[in-house]
Amino acid sequence: MSVWRRYLVKDVTGRLVDLPSRLFDSADDGTAPLPHFAGRCVELVAAVIVGDRVSHGRVTELAFTKLYFDQLGYVDAAKRERMIRLMLESCADRRCGSHRQDSHRQGDCSRLAHRAGAARDQLSREFGWEPKPDERDAALSRLDPARLRAAHREPAQTLH
Repeated sequence: MSVWRRYLVKDVTGRLVDLPSRLFDSADDGTAPLPHFAGRCVELVAAVIVGDRVSHGRVTELAFTKLYFDQLGYVDAAKRERMIRLMLESCADRRCGSHRQDSHRQGDCSRLAHRAGAARDQLSREFGWEPKPDERDAALSRLDPARLRAAHREPAQTLH
């Protein structure tokens, strides 16, 4: 059994097209740019697939996000760092727990909850992509046709 990644990007016509993982990795690690993405924000579908490559495997994780490229066509490192920082800040309120706390700690938790909520909102605005149902179906059709057929027969599963 193998685990691999596949990426799709929305092109200028709105179609989802493959972005080979080796090209994405090169743009992400700074070894080779993707000049046609230079200075752009693209909508990206990232999938983790598990299975036998011969039988095409199954999508186990599906994420829809916005990805920013710098002026040369590399993944924008500053935007990537901002996304990671916002992700960490968005989880800050989870440290408080639900057990009974003293009033000083409750104030800290209230501030953390406010800051985490603001980070989640900012993360969603800057990096979130809420695909339309037909975009989600198009991604599944390209990445895991069997899952798409099953999704139309069974209650919807949540993929993020």
